[in-house]
Amino acid sequence: MLFLSLGSIPLSSILRGDCLADFEERRSLEAAFCKRCSLVQLVSDLLVNAAPTPLVTNLLEELPGDRWIGPGSVVLALEGSSLAQLQSFRQAGAKVIYLEPHPERVRGLSGRDLLIRNERFGRSYAATLHSEGLRADVILANQLPSYHADLNGLFEGLAMLLSDKGTVVMELLYVLELLETRRFERFSHQQAYYFSVRAVHGLARRHGLWIQDIEPLAEGYLRYFLSKTHSSTTSVDHYLEQEQKLGLNDALYYLEFAARTAAVREALVALLTELRARGRRVAAYGASSQGMVLLNYAGLGREVIEFVVDPDASKQGCFLAGVHIPIYPLKKLPEQQPNYLLLLEPPPRQEDAQLKAYLQGGGKFILALPHPEILKPI
Repeated sequence: MLFLSLGSIPLSSILRGDCLADFEERRSLEAAFCKRCSLVQLVSDLLVNAAPTPLVTNLLEELPGDRWIGPGSVVLALEGSSLAQLQSFRQAGAKVIYLEPHPERVRGLSGRDLLIRNERFGRSYAATLHSEGLRADVILANQLPSYHADLNGLFEGLAMLLSDKGTVVMELLYVLELLETRRFERFSHQQAYYFSVRAVHGLARRHGLWIQDIEPLAEGYLRYFLSKTHSSTTSVDHYLEQEQKLGLNDALYYLEFAARTAAVREALVALLTELRARGRRVAAYGASSQGMVLLNYAGLGREVIEFVVDPDASKQGCFLAGVHIPIYPLKKLPEQQPNYLLLLEPPPRQEDAQLKAYLQGGGKFILALPHPEILKPI
């Protein structure tokens, strides 16, 4: 069931100045809910998997190395694994096999004391490893299920290579967190699938795996621990019961989310156009892919938002794709002193000196999500 359409969204989030006149490739960004398996996925004939880095990095840095790892343990690490974590496993005496399909990453991994293969994981290559006698005590699947082209083949391969007492670890954006906070702008061409616990549970069971435990992570992610043993902690039941109670397994929940999304867009456009009509100047904070999706969906360009500021020097001097709003360093804020700053992402917890100067000069923040709101000065 199709429930969300964000329109035609650029595949890239940032444009260089010399590319403004070039053709921008766009794709419709639509999401659907499967009533049978509860999986949320993009509706597209193209899965864009150009970015070599996972959407969230280094979460596995904090995975306790002594939970299952010891001398003689076998670790199969899939793309997106933390090198620091893998090296800690090696120091504990484990054999680590790292599958990395991106050649540019492989070139930078020499001398790491890891068994590195320039291969992409899936059903076919899992069968190759199985024929070689590989049985892993730990498989780090990371965020691979979010953008893998063949989910059933992926889980089949994981079950094929996992030892009887082994553990699969994966980190997935929790769709309930995304929907409850109205973060529709986190839907991305780079991520094909969005998981509830029920969806992961059903997919795992289909291939002889069980969710043993779930840990909440930052940025709305959950870390799943899967094994071949039919047992689990109370956390798994808690998540399943919560989803059932909130109606996450019902199509109506997703239709209501789509209605709230449209209401947010209308409210944001109305607020900003009214401010501009009154002669107020508006800038934005955060040149992220999420901000790009939000502004393109709302149709807000330079006629409403003069510029975007971002602390990332690699983005400064470029433009947000689609809407072509210029990106500047934070010092632009107190220099130009716009009346309002639209927050496309949370500002640093310890406010930058430039942001403090902007607020002290009378500037105000506008919160875009979960609903547009002008924040009162602290």
